[in-house]
Amino acid sequence: MENERNGRVTVVIPTYNRAHYLPGAIRSVLNQTAADRCDIIVVDDGSTDDTPGVVAQFGNHVRYLRQPNAGSAAARNAAINASDAEFVAFLDVDDEWLPDKIERQLAVMTRCPEAALVAGRSYDRASGAPLRLRPEPPVATDAPVDFAPALFKDNFIPTPVVMVRRSALEHVGLFQPELRQAQDYHLWTRLACHGRGVYLSAPLAVITTDDPDSVSRDAARLLRWSLRARQLLRRELRVRPDCRPAWRRGMAACLAQLRDECYRRREFADATRFGAASLMYRPWPRPKWEFGRLLASAARAAVEPVRKARHSSQVQCSAT
Repeated sequence: MENERNGRVTVVIPTYNRAHYLPGAIRSVLNQTAADRCDIIVVDDGSTDDTPGVVAQFGNHVRYLRQPNAGSAAARNAAINASDAEFVAFLDVDDEWLPDKIERQLAVMTRCPEAALVAGRSYDRASGAPLRLRPEPPVATDAPVDFAPALFKDNFIPTPVVMVRRSALEHVGLFQPELRQAQDYHLWTRLACHGRGVYLSAPLAVITTDDPDSVSRDAARLLRWSLRARQLLRRELRVRPDCRPAWRRGMAACLAQLRDECYRRREFADATRFGAASLMYRPWPRPKWEFGRLLASAARAAVEPVRKARHSSQVQCSAT
């Protein structure tokens, strides 16, 4: 089909009640050295702020879509389905692209037709602090490589640095709407199971890390969605059975993080459950303190109901 080789890039920007961030994100696309190749779509996921008015300021440079609130996965899918560009790139509303981001990635897509996904390094931005370059990825850079083993262990690809081929999306499917978070990790790993990726050593974006409204700031919620994404990725092991050890290590690590977060929140029953599951996925080698944490969680889970009951009784007695 003609649209498979049109050389254009659909730029997907989902947003929900974050109109104050939109101008910076949009301008970072309009300021691209390859801006003439970009078609910007802002998907308003049921906002109640002035998102429509902000988008309108950019005239016909931006296409505006609105939907009832359904999450960022559904919003991104709506933009992809409403476009026909050969490539798709993603930008979160509170982040910005560096000026040559699209030009660099298009050059790679042309040079490496086997690449399903092109990513790159990025800077973290926090208020009152200098930009900080994120660590190097756990894969070779600037050449087509297999991302799948590293991704099954952990996600190292932030959404705003990604460009994908539409043909690859048509092969593996779009974002999983069930996942309210970690849907990007889920899609990158599925893509990596079916095609190579290129991770550029050059920085491509600036990512905001201290936005108080960001859903990713709730560590426990993000970890639970990450666990669900990893559970769904088990299906991909049918085509990549060689990645099963990496998947098990990733599951064990995610469960251990959930164990520690629940322990910190004094949710000891959940900490025990996640800790035991982590050891089942990767029983050895594990440091001795992890077994101690599991025993401590189980012990506290047993006595916590008694402690709460005594506290409740004392409060009632004081009230009378």
